[in-house]
Amino acid sequence: MEPSGSTNKKSFFSEWLEKLQQESWQLELLISGLALFGIWESRTVLSSMDYYVDVFATNDYRGWLRFFISFFKAAWLIFMINLLIHIIIRGFWIGAIGLRYVSGDIDFDQLNYSPTFTNYFKRKIGSFDDYIERLEKISSVIFSFTFLMFFMLLSFSTFNLFFGVIASILTKINSESGTSEIVLGLFGILYYVMGFIVLIDFLALGALKKIKEPTVSRIYFWIYRFYSLVSLSFFYRPLLLNFIDNRFTRRLFYIGIPYIIILLGSIGFYFERYPAFPSVEHGTSYLTEVNRHAVSWQFYDDLREAHLNTFTSPNSSTVQKVKIHDLSLSKYEYHDGEELKLFIMYDEGDESYIAGLDESIYPFRKSGIRHKVFFKNEIKDEGQAALEEEKVKQSALMRRVINKRDLSEVPDSIIAKYQDYEKDDIERLKDQIYDEYNAKIREYIENRISTIKNELINAHQIKIDDEEVEKMDCTFYIHPNMHERGLLCHISIDSLSFGSHTLTQYKQEKDCDTCYYIDQRVLFRKIK
Repeated sequence: MEPSGSTNKKSFFSEWLEKLQQESWQLELLISGLALFGIWESRTVLSSMDYYVDVFATNDYRGWLRFFISFFKAAWLIFMINLLIHIIIRGFWIGAIGLRYVSGDIDFDQLNYSPTFTNYFKRKIGSFDDYIERLEKISSVIFSFTFLMFFMLLSFSTFNLFFGVIASILTKINSESGTSEIVLGLFGILYYVMGFIVLIDFLALGALKKIKEPTVSRIYFWIYRFYSLVSLSFFYRPLLLNFIDNRFTRRLFYIGIPYIIILLGSIGFYFERYPAFPSVEHGTSYLTEVNRHAVSWQFYDDLREAHLNTFTSPNSSTVQKVKIHDLSLSKYEYHDGEELKLFIMYDEGDESYIAGLDESIYPFRKSGIRHKVFFKNEIKDEGQAALEEEKVKQSALMRRVINKRDLSEVPDSIIAKYQDYEKDDIERLKDQIYDEYNAKIREYIENRISTIKNELINAHQIKIDDEEVEKMDCTFYIHPNMHERGLLCHISIDSLSFGSHTLTQYKQEKDCDTCYYIDQRVLFRKIK
């Protein structure tokens, strides 16, 4: 028998929930309002995440990051649409209550409609109180339905994320140990077939759970438990079960999945008003061809800034920027006597190109996810390390010669150089050695930077009007647009005639020192 104290506690809690349930509309409006404000303000952050992933993420992590971005965008859309509908209906409900205070119930006799319409309205509408109650039920259910849809989306995402993680691990093992890829294929088939069975059971409101045969029930029970953990459905299962045990809310659940599909699918719709006008957007298959005849703002710093100013409020704290792809000119029109400024985007293809040239060219930092405290990021190449070691070694040999200690392994040239010095000269000589080698190290680092820069320049071939540019003054540059890395090159155009000209960027093909392919093409104009 349950203790009376526990019974009283549950009774009090139930009464408190009943009271809170009656007043929940206030919390719903407060949460929906604050959530909508935050969601609306975050729209530029979400839309910028794609570009920051393009700029900073490596290929190993870009797919994962895009997966998370897609999840956040879908969740943003679900909350934005549903909570907006909820606030509208809840506001309509409050308005109906206010009208009831003034006008009371619907007086069908006062309307003096014909019996056909009077009977129809009485049957469909009933009393005004019934109408207000229906609005109350709809608005409360939409609020909870919003979170149910979010958790369903979360389940779908974690379901696929789990397979992606396992697939990455198996692929890594396969690359290191030569394990057959058949294992990955069999796991994928088994994982998604079993997952599809659980999905069918989910859509059928637990039809497989109603099977009474013990063997089938036990087998499916462990399959269900596994996917419950993988999809995190255990987290919101009470909400789901309470949603589908009622006829009214169950009907809303049935339209949930098609509603999500329609909602997400609607993102792809747009109006095409100029079908014969060639597209100049990034990713267009004929972009390099059309750029001989078109000017697109995304390839010019001045036009890009003008575009941003057009679509951004002057008082806005957030600016919807667009990532630079391949290259960008400082402006479209150049006056006589000006130099053309060309920014060449640095991408992971260039990284692979540099790494494949010479094993002695070391990168400055390690790629991938790093941590400022736990992972040392800087890489010191062998040449620089050798100079550091030689510096310490020379100082130690100098001390041994002056102190006349164990000279058996000291080179004769070192003995001859320092044998006439006294102990008081040791610190001064140490400083001289360190200064000498520090100068060599700085020169080595500068040569290392210069080698990487020159190789990057050689990886690109620039032509103006199909004539190769023989001389470019290039420097490493972080573009202020979205901190894209690359080279800023200055090109003299004094010899060009006034009018339009075509600049074409060629990139070197892999495993071929003399083979180049067209990567991008832009127009610019020289004016007086």
